[in-house]
Amino acid sequence: MTALNTETTAGWEEVQRRALGRYRLGAGLLLLFMAAVYGATLFWPIDGFWIGLAHNGAEAAVVGGLADWFAVTALFRHPLGIPIPHTAILPANKDRIGENLGNFVARHFLEPETVAAKLRSVDVAGRVGRWMSDPGVARTIADRAVSAVPRLMATVSDADIRAFFHRALSRQLDNVNLPAVLGNVLALLRDTNQHHAVLDQALVVARRYLDENQDAIYETVDAQSKWWIPRSIDRKVASVIVGGVSDLLGDMTNRGHPVRLKFDQAVEELIGNLRGRPATQRQVRDFAERILNSPAAQDYLASLWQHLRVQLEDGDGIHSQSLRATVADGIRSIGRTLDEAPDMRERLNAWLDDAVRTGIVPWRREIGAFITEVVRGWDAKTLTDRAELAIGRDLQFIRVNGTIVGGLVGCVLYLAAVLAAR
Repeated sequence: MTALNTETTAGWEEVQRRALGRYRLGAGLLLLFMAAVYGATLFWPIDGFWIGLAHNGAEAAVVGGLADWFAVTALFRHPLGIPIPHTAILPANKDRIGENLGNFVARHFLEPETVAAKLRSVDVAGRVGRWMSDPGVARTIADRAVSAVPRLMATVSDADIRAFFHRALSRQLDNVNLPAVLGNVLALLRDTNQHHAVLDQALVVARRYLDENQDAIYETVDAQSKWWIPRSIDRKVASVIVGGVSDLLGDMTNRGHPVRLKFDQAVEELIGNLRGRPATQRQVRDFAERILNSPAAQDYLASLWQHLRVQLEDGDGIHSQSLRATVADGIRSIGRTLDEAPDMRERLNAWLDDAVRTGIVPWRREIGAFITEVVRGWDAKTLTDRAELAIGRDLQFIRVNGTIVGGLVGCVLYLAAVLAAR
């Protein structure tokens, strides 16, 4: 990308340089033409009105052209290499120009009301939304973002990522009141009776487990029984136990069962403890911290990162193509939402306005100082070359206009002199 930008800049400078050369040649040829007319009429053997008019007009044109050539040249360098005072203005005043430019940008371009008014007038959110909703734009953004990921991954080690995840999760645990969150979740389940749905599902799973593992239960009872008790008796006892537990689990599906009432009380008590009992809150935090620091959790985070890294480094593989399509669809979706939702655009524009006021405008002095430092860091030749490429072509019109206007003034003065002599 850097090489591409450098090549683009070099191409633009070459185009500007050729254009400057053409306009400079044109202005110079016009001045030479007027000098030739002046020389020819100076030694013209025949006097006359038209010869005098051409002579005086050409003389004034040469004077005007030379004066403007001197003025334009003096901006960038010493005319003819002669160190005349107050010439080579840009190189001699580079630092002061950079300071004035930085102050001008800071005071006028970054004035809070000016920036805010401009942002409101252009509807940044709307324009961004329409831009992002374009399929070609979305694909381009997605391609460049996904293509940059492998290079980014190459600079990141697995150990650093695991440490980052651990620090981030630990910080979140410290900042989030986890017991209160769990208490609110349980309260929401209770208020919507979903805690009974959870219990019903647990009862179904428990009964299924009993049905599927009866033989294992029989073998366990037989192994724990006395040697002198017949196996048939052990099996009958085990069958009675399994049947009783299964019936109990079935009866517990009735919402009026005493166990369900105790379950409601236990949930209510747990919600209160999570919200207001320091001992319970401390236990929850300790439990969460033990889980986070456990080897199993660390191994899970490591495997999750490895899986994600393989997909991100896939390059042009199937995962990369899928990721590009997903990112592009997401970008288009965000763009369409911004384009079709005026209230969201207004909120985003208001956020941008506030971000500029609080984030950029207070730094305008530093931004101006940065511009000053950048210009100060340029050498005089670089500054002169860039400035001349930017405005030198237009300055050649000053030379052309000076030559033409000087010639017209010379003709007018000659006419006035002729009329006055009569």
